[in-house]
Amino acid sequence: MPSQATNLASTFFPVLLGALVAAAGCASPAPPAPPAPSLLVVAPSVASAPDSDANDPRVQVEKLADPAARDLAVHRLAQFFEDAMTKDGKDRNGPNVKPLLDLIASPMSRICVNGDLDEKMRSKVVRLLAEVRDPRGAPCLVEVLKDYEPDTSEEDVRVAARAVAEMKVQGAAGPLFEAFTKLRHSKPRASLITRDVHDALLGFSHPSWESPCISMIGRPIADRRDITVLKDELYWQITCAEILGRLGSVNAIEPLIKIVLSPVKADVQVTAIYALIKIGKPAIEPTVKVLRSENAGLVEYAKVELLKANTGEDGVVSSVVKKEANTAHVAPVALILGSIGREEAIQPMIETIAKADDVAKVVIARELLKLPISNASREAVQRVFEKTPITMTIPPGVGARDELLATMEYLFDAELVPWMVKTALAARGDEADLESVRAATLVTVMKLMKASQIPEVDKLYNLRVRGLDGKPARFGAAYEREYTMTKDLLKECGDALDCYFGKLRDPGSHTGDRQMIGMKSAYMVGVLGGPEVRAKLVELLPLIKNAAASFIAGQVIDRHSPKGDLAIAAELQRRIDEAAATKDPNQIAKMNPFRLIVHRLRTRTQ
Repeated sequence: MPSQATNLASTFFPVLLGALVAAAGCASPAPPAPPAPSLLVVAPSVASAPDSDANDPRVQVEKLADPAARDLAVHRLAQFFEDAMTKDGKDRNGPNVKPLLDLIASPMSRICVNGDLDEKMRSKVVRLLAEVRDPRGAPCLVEVLKDYEPDTSEEDVRVAARAVAEMKVQGAAGPLFEAFTKLRHSKPRASLITRDVHDALLGFSHPSWESPCISMIGRPIADRRDITVLKDELYWQITCAEILGRLGSVNAIEPLIKIVLSPVKADVQVTAIYALIKIGKPAIEPTVKVLRSENAGLVEYAKVELLKANTGEDGVVSSVVKKEANTAHVAPVALILGSIGREEAIQPMIETIAKADDVAKVVIARELLKLPISNASREAVQRVFEKTPITMTIPPGVGARDELLATMEYLFDAELVPWMVKTALAARGDEADLESVRAATLVTVMKLMKASQIPEVDKLYNLRVRGLDGKPARFGAAYEREYTMTKDLLKECGDALDCYFGKLRDPGSHTGDRQMIGMKSAYMVGVLGGPEVRAKLVELLPLIKNAAASFIAGQVIDRHSPKGDLAIAAELQRRIDEAAATKDPNQIAKMNPFRLIVHRLRTRTQ
C-alpha cells in the first residue's frame, strides 16, 4: 500500500528549546542565616564567602519582593537552577535540584500571579518556572494561558503550554484549550508557536475537550480561497481530529466520517482517518452503513459536498461530476474501512462490490486487499481485476489494474503469480496500453515469485514485442538487471527463509545497485514466513538501511498480524520514538510508515 503510506504520512514542525543564561553578580553582605547544608551544594561558593548574599538562594528569594532587586534575583535563581541540574545530571529530584525547588518554586509563582510584573520580567519568571517543571509553579503557567491575547504573549504561551502538558496540571486543561481556540495560525507571531501548542494539546488530550472538538471539526469551510480562514480552520480542525482519535471518541465517529466525505476538507482527511483507526472497532458499523447507503444523511452529504467542490464560478457542474455524485460516498468510506483493517469489514465490502459501478468496484477491491485476507475476498478482487479494462483509470488518474497490482503485492501470496502472468498474456488492446499493464504485472510478479515459478514468469519476460526500431524485441529487456538479480537470488536461497534473513542483515543488500536484493528478500520473508517472522523483522529494522526494504518489512508485519499484536505495536512505537529523538530526518522518514501499522495492530486487538 505505498500510495496509502505516502498519503498517511505526516510532517512535524521543529521544536525550539531555549536555554536560560544568567550573569553572576555581587551584592552587599547579608545577615547570618540558619545553615542549610543541602543548599550549600547548589552554591558551593557560600563556603568560601559566607557573607555573599549573591550566592545564597534564600537571600535571592527574599529579594523577589523588591522591584528594584528582582531582576538580578531572578537571574541568580535561574543560574542556581542550571548549576544544580548540571550537578544532578538533569534530575529534577536530585539532591541539589530538589531542595532548591522547594525554596524557589512557590515564591516565583506568587510574584507571577500577583500581576505586578512588567512584561519582560514576567516572561523571565515564566520561562524559569516552565523549565523547572515543578507543580508549585503551575499557578503562574495557568495564569499565562488564561491571559493570552493574540499578538501579545505568544512566547510565554509556548513554554507554559509545554510545561503544563508535561506535568498534566489538571487545572490547566480549560485554560490550555481556551488559548488554543484563540491561536490564529494565519497570524505571523501565532504561527511560530502553533506546533508547540498542538503538541502540548496532544500530550494532554483531556476528556473535557471532546465536545468542543466535535463542534470544531464540524465547522464548514465555506471558501477554500479565503486563505486566512482556511489556515486557521485547518489548524484547529486537524488538531481536534487528532485529540478525538487519542480520546477514542465514539461520539466523534460520524463527524470524522463527514470530514472524509468532504472534498473541501481534503487537508484534514488523513488526520480524520487516523483518528478513526485509533477509535477502531466502534467505527466499523457506522462506516459500513454509509458504504451500504443505509445512512441517507451521510450519503446525501457526500453528494452535496462533491457538487459544491466542483461548481464553477458560473454555477455550473459538469455532467460527469453529477454522475459521480450519486456514489460519492463509496470510495471515501471504503478507504476508511481498508485503513482500519478489521475483518468485520470483509463481507460488507464484498457485497458492495457486486452493486457498485466500475470505478467504485476497483476502489473497494483495492481497500479490501488491506484487510485480513480470505479466499472469498481474494477471489472477489481477482474477478474485479479480470473485468477491469486495461485503459480504465481511477481517481486521481491512475491505472485501475496498476493500482490493484500494486496493492496485491502486499498479500505476499506467490500462488497469485501464475494467474497474474496468464492474465497479462491474455490481455488485448492497443500496444501501448498492453505494454503498461504487462510492465506493472512483471514488476509485481518479480516481487512475489518463488524459485519454482521462474519458468512461468519467463513466459512474460521473454514475450516478443515490437522494439523501438520496429524489430521484434524481448518484452522484459527494460528490466533485465532487476530480473537477473531476482533469479540469481532465488536460485541461491530457494525456499530457505534463513537465507533471506541473512540477506536482510547484510549491509550490502541495501545500497547502490544491490538494493533490489534487500527488497526482494523482504518480500520473500513475507511469502515464505508466518507470524513468527514479525519479531525477527522488528529486530532487524536498524540494519535495514534502505527505506523501501524497511517499508516492505512493515507490510509483512501488518499482513501476518490479522488479529493485531500489542507487544509488536509497543516495540515498533519504541523504535518510532527513538528515531524521532535522533532528529535525523532520514531516520524519522524511515519509521513514519510504521505509525499506521502500530495503530492497525492495536485496533485489531479490540
